[in-house]
Amino acid sequence: MSESSSGRGAGFAVCELTGQWRGRRYLLHVPGPAPQAAGPRPLLVQLHGRGIDAAGFDLWTGFSALADEAGIVLAMPEAVGEIWNDGRYGAPTSEVDDVGFIGAVMEDVGARQSIDRGRVYLVGMSNGSAMAGRFACERPDLVAGIGQVAGTAGASVAARARPSLPLPVISFHGTADRSAPYTGGRAGGLSRLLMIRHRAAPALGVDEWAEFWRSTNGVERSSEVETLGDDVSVRRWRAANPLGDLDFYRIENGGHTWPGASARVWIPPIFGRITTTIDATRLMWEFLSVHRRA
Repeated sequence: MSESSSGRGAGFAVCELTGQWRGRRYLLHVPGPAPQAAGPRPLLVQLHGRGIDAAGFDLWTGFSALADEAGIVLAMPEAVGEIWNDGRYGAPTSEVDDVGFIGAVMEDVGARQSIDRGRVYLVGMSNGSAMAGRFACERPDLVAGIGQVAGTAGASVAARARPSLPLPVISFHGTADRSAPYTGGRAGGLSRLLMIRHRAAPALGVDEWAEFWRSTNGVERSSEVETLGDDVSVRRWRAANPLGDLDFYRIENGGHTWPGASARVWIPPIFGRITTTIDATRLMWEFLSVHRRA
């Protein structure tokens, strides 16, 4: 269990873990009362990117507003020093058990709220996206799907990963993203200079990551491709088992940004172009919400 204090920001409660996880915390957003017949609610865990806190990140995604609309319990864990141990960093980040911490957050929320354990989802951006990728590789049993923006997984994480279960994945990635290159590798350009003190090891490219999950999920190689507007296309893989579903969105000339973000806080010279052709937040939930882990 955890201790709870007054909220920071509209509708957030600050929850502090105890025992092994003492000193770690997360923000919790619970929508208004639901009819008793509605039963347990889905849980969505949102992982912020590197260098931004949980509340600030939610201003980009707007998931708390969607949570009120859709009846989602939203948990927003906070990383140590605002950097998740996604498997790409050295000490002291590599010494932090963030896979265990995120699992503990899910358990703690379940002790506080009536949660549908078969409908727990994990989403993130950038370093938070790579952390979601690592969690999916190591604990797919705890989630019914992940959503990623501007991130895949560390190349070393994927190389040793053997997920025990299929997992739905929805991904959004810009082809001009310098902080998390579409083709994989390390950050380049100005992003590389900004990250010089905590440079990450190489990440998997988007196409390699899609192939990793296609193979893991046992889905046929052929995919359906749909073009959305002038700058977005999506590849979809569907299997007999819905838990094998994959949606990978490609944003032409898109930068290190959250598609459709309402808060225009991006700095183009650093983060690049943002698309408004699609709304990643709503598309993520539409995809994830139909999947359930038995």
